[in-house]
Amino acid sequence: MLKTSGHVKTHYKACCIIYEEFKNRNGVDATLDAFKAELEKYAATLPFDEQYVFKGDMLEIFAEIFFKAFQNDPRVGLSDYTPVPLEEDYGVDGIGKNAAGKQCAVQVKYRGNPLDSVTYAELARTYASAILLQQIPLEGDDCLYVFTTAYDVTAPNGVVFKNMLRVISHKIISQEVDNNINFWNTAFEEIKDTLLN
Repeated sequence: MLKTSGHVKTHYKACCIIYEEFKNRNGVDATLDAFKAELEKYAATLPFDEQYVFKGDMLEIFAEIFFKAFQNDPRVGLSDYTPVPLEEDYGVDGIGKNAAGKQCAVQVKYRGNPLDSVTYAELARTYASAILLQQIPLEGDDCLYVFTTAYDVTAPNGVVFKNMLRVISHKIISQEVDNNINFWNTAFEEIKDTLLN
């Protein structure tokens, strides 16, 4: 059962429709870009003020499934992903453990346009929230994660955060999930189990 079950249950209809469709594609056009296109299409049916929240919530669900599936991949290396309760979300979407077993903060950023990089201001909020509200020390390499459909983060992030920052970008996500039948089957089962429990 997914820990993002609140999001899954809030958006149960979209989760059922989209994840079942991607399972049924059997590895044909089951890509990150196609998934984003379906999110955009579904979001367009919602009131304007709900569209951004919907896309963000759906990416948070997707991120948890992704982290579970690829936690041992050296490019990912994040386990035990746990979403932060909504009332505590001031820049940290989740908490996990990096490959060294240290607690780390995770920011999930949806970008409709992948050229729209994650900004330093956004990750500075994540950093401050992690230390001050979540009491995560953020010490050492790979303690600040960003999971994003953007191609990258802006240059100041690398200057300030250096090796603390681990970016799971559009490219990495695509390389793992695009036409990966096992991933999309697992994703569907995760959604189904969460809704049935």
